[in-house]
Amino acid sequence: MRGIFVSWGPGIICGALAFGPMSLAVRAAGAGVPALAVFSDGTVAEGEARVIGSRPLTVVLLDEKRQRMFTLADLVSVEQLVEQAGMERPWTFKEAGRPEKVYLEGEYPLVNFLTRLTLINGSVVTGHVISAALELKGPAGKRKIFLQRQLKGTKSETLNDLVYLRTLRMPAAAIADGLPISGRVDGFGTVLSATALDTARGHVLFARVIDGARFDFGTLLPGRYDLCVLTDTHALTGLSDAVPPEAGQGAPLQAGDLAAINKKFPLADDFFSDRWILRLGGNRAFAKALVYKRRADYYEAARWTPGGFLWHLEVWTWHFADPDWKVDRRHILIRHKQKGGERNRTLLLSERLGAVSPGTQLHLQAKEAPDATWHAVRTLD
Repeated sequence: MRGIFVSWGPGIICGALAFGPMSLAVRAAGAGVPALAVFSDGTVAEGEARVIGSRPLTVVLLDEKRQRMFTLADLVSVEQLVEQAGMERPWTFKEAGRPEKVYLEGEYPLVNFLTRLTLINGSVVTGHVISAALELKGPAGKRKIFLQRQLKGTKSETLNDLVYLRTLRMPAAAIADGLPISGRVDGFGTVLSATALDTARGHVLFARVIDGARFDFGTLLPGRYDLCVLTDTHALTGLSDAVPPEAGQGAPLQAGDLAAINKKFPLADDFFSDRWILRLGGNRAFAKALVYKRRADYYEAARWTPGGFLWHLEVWTWHFADPDWKVDRRHILIRHKQKGGERNRTLLLSERLGAVSPGTQLHLQAKEAPDATWHAVRTLD
């Protein structure tokens, strides 16, 4: 098993550790691609498009109710669809802290948008974009393009006066058949959930669980995915050295890096006083720490749950900014409310669950030799 392992002991919050600069995967969100933009007034512009700023293109998908991040290289096209449009009257609250409104004279145009993305794996997703600015650099110079959830005009304008991006096409992008990741679990109990950390885009995906024995993530974008499967007896996971392409040239981890990260780790603000780093992978530009956290009890259904505790399995990403390590992001693979008397899970690591490529079908079996396939990390108690 590649990476660095650490024995675990109690973690104590000693203060606050501010998040460092965004990880390389996020800082490189501005990589350019050829693009053709068509606006609502019929004008057209072309050139190389890139996202301005550190945040990748982020959309809250309608069917998932959670944020998803995309690079421009993932996209064949972006469409801004009018969800609602009309003339609105300006207003103000009659009194601070009260909901009653007072409407003022005049009207202004207001348009709400849905954003539809066609991806290179052939799938189409729709949701509400978190406002983003793009730069289009072409023969006529540079032009800023805004993707917005809402566009508001002035009282001197009408709906016809508002100009916005209608479509953004990437002519060089080709649609290829997307491939799934799926698997079957035997001998590890009933499958409760399965998650995958997209190492290139930095978000967690959730699989569909079938008959308590199988999981299916559906069609995925190209890349490498670290998987985690929760059953009623085990937590099966993989933590690979796969990093975003932009961090691929980072220096290898060194022997003292784990100890240095462990010095910073207890200072990070968190609701969990008990937490441990179980494994470290990646490189110095993008290190991935597998973290187990637990809290003694939790509140549910208007009462405290006696004997229960809340635990998380997470991946924290870090980068080395000489002379210190900086934490970038936290990804929750498992969030479990364990009831009193419920069996404690055993956490097992396997290389087969790390850096998984779309098109892979996994068969995870408990009867496989533990020293060859599974590495017992700890009991999640």
